[in-house]
Amino acid sequence: MKSLLTSLLRNKRLLKDFVVRDLRARYIGSSMGFFWSVVYPIVNLFVYMFVFSLVLNVRFSDKAPPTQVALWMLAGIIVWAAYAETVSRTTNTLVDNANLIQKVVFPSEVLPAYLTVSSLINMCIGLPIVILGVIWFAYLSPDAPVHASLGGGVAAAERSLALGPSLISLPLLFAAQAMFTVGLGYFLATFNLFLRDTYHLIGVLVTVWMFSTPIFYPEERVVSEGFGWMLQINPMHWLIHCYREILVYGNWPNWLLLGRFAVVGTLVLAAGSTFFMKHKPRFPDLL
Repeated sequence: MKSLLTSLLRNKRLLKDFVVRDLRARYIGSSMGFFWSVVYPIVNLFVYMFVFSLVLNVRFSDKAPPTQVALWMLAGIIVWAAYAETVSRTTNTLVDNANLIQKVVFPSEVLPAYLTVSSLINMCIGLPIVILGVIWFAYLSPDAPVHASLGGGVAAAERSLALGPSLISLPLLFAAQAMFTVGLGYFLATFNLFLRDTYHLIGVLVTVWMFSTPIFYPEERVVSEGFGWMLQINPMHWLIHCYREILVYGNWPNWLLLGRFAVVGTLVLAAGSTFFMKHKPRFPDLL
């Protein structure tokens, strides 16, 4: 892992150029530009709320108003979308850039890294929508609770919408998410060279993983049905739960879950980077 991190630092300018190019390529020729980063999760929110809340009649807490449920779901959708996009794109990134790897001396470790950074930046464009929604419905709208105050307090204790100083802990979540995602990306990108079906298999597994994570339904339902163990072994549940505590309820993240996710992220990064660097000399032949 040390050699990989050293290479990324040495090629940080190239990494930055790839990130900028990717962000521009996402919306080139688009009249709304980066605004699509906001539109996409909101459209998904309405679709999933219609399916889960109206069609399937999934019940949340009786005390949770629709606006709170919507923002709760939106926070999960935005975080998951960034993760799923990164995993999917990094799995096939070496194959997609075979011309660079085969013809020139190219630091291929930049490829999964720039995709991870690009997705995190794109995610950061969507997260303020959740924050603005909480500010409006908790503090500014005519129906906002009179006891709401920036900092949680009673509102947070009642699981009402709130914002607080816990927002300063978001960089910790970004860092942990980056480690976990890029580590997984390094492993999958390399493994895909040995088994090209990996790219298609990951698409299926990500979908299964998404519906196994409480993004569109309350986690209490999973526990009450006797499947609480699924949450205990699901790193993305730990991460999304921490994001929601900060963005929706104004609480500090669950430090136990965040610490557990950081440890898993570090191990995944170490294993993925080691696997990647071990087989890097063989990449031109495998491609």
